[in-house]
Amino acid sequence: MAQARGSKTRLLIDTETTFKSTRGSPDAHVLPFVSETLRLNRNIIESRTIRSSRNPSVPVRGNTDVSGDITVELSPYMGKMLFHALGTFTTSGSSTYSHTFTISELPPGLTIETQFTDLTTPQYFRYNGCKVNSMRLTFKPEGFVDTVFNIIGAAATVTTTSFDSSPVDYTSSSVGGPFDGYEAAIYEGGNLLGTVTGLDISIENNLDGNVYVLDGTGQRYSLPEGLVKVSGTLTALFEDVTLYNKAANNQESSLRIVLTHGTGDGSAYNEKLEIYIDELLYQPQSPVINGPEGILVELPFIGYYQNGSGASAIRFILWNTQTANDIQN
Repeated sequence: MAQARGSKTRLLIDTETTFKSTRGSPDAHVLPFVSETLRLNRNIIESRTIRSSRNPSVPVRGNTDVSGDITVELSPYMGKMLFHALGTFTTSGSSTYSHTFTISELPPGLTIETQFTDLTTPQYFRYNGCKVNSMRLTFKPEGFVDTVFNIIGAAATVTTTSFDSSPVDYTSSSVGGPFDGYEAAIYEGGNLLGTVTGLDISIENNLDGNVYVLDGTGQRYSLPEGLVKVSGTLTALFEDVTLYNKAANNQESSLRIVLTHGTGDGSAYNEKLEIYIDELLYQPQSPVINGPEGILVELPFIGYYQNGSGASAIRFILWNTQTANDIQN
């Protein structure tokens, strides 16, 4: 019997219409990924019963926890994950489309399936009732935009057949691949900032993963979301005190990140993604001297919504060839 190999695995994702239930007519997408740690954990609770012997009594089952990270390289065909990370979107266009994702109530859930197809008998680990607890993006001058989705789920099953035998697979289509640092432009306060050496952005949905009830399943009954937290860190060359003064003076600013394939018109190989944080405040941190090398200024920030035109603490605008139905279902 051959050992399963990571290079032969595949991840499927599909939107649930009812929390914790696989759809009867699925429309799954293949999610290209770098690594994943999504798995089921269940405690075994030891007995404290004293019974005139030093031997322990039989333990009992604890609650089921489904959780882990999915790491991907950000690409223009991950609209379904953006939908589940933020909550809602609107679409315009006909042959090419513009999708605007904003913060709202999250969808009912995701079905995520890890496929081990190179086993003698293929095995499919299916996780239901999954939601995006957080999304972290890392921008750097060279390489891909590393993106980590932290997932919390409710149920897990193992089967020998997939829930969708013909998923949509954009990795094998004639479309643009992942974005990279060469394609990025960062605007700070409305102006192009060409001295950025790194940018981290985090979106936290603050899911309540402690909702268990006495229903005989040991599974999460629901996964209500809390207040969204938008935060990050901007790192740039220390050439003047403009950014530092904004932080020190508690001056509101904004960030816009643009990632562009080709012309950016949304057609194949010309996709585009824009990320807006319309209102933010920097936490002041003085530049430090770590040695004789060039000095950087590193400024953590918090995004929020007060009166910004986008009416969302963070929003994504994605141009590609996907229809709204393809993303939502």
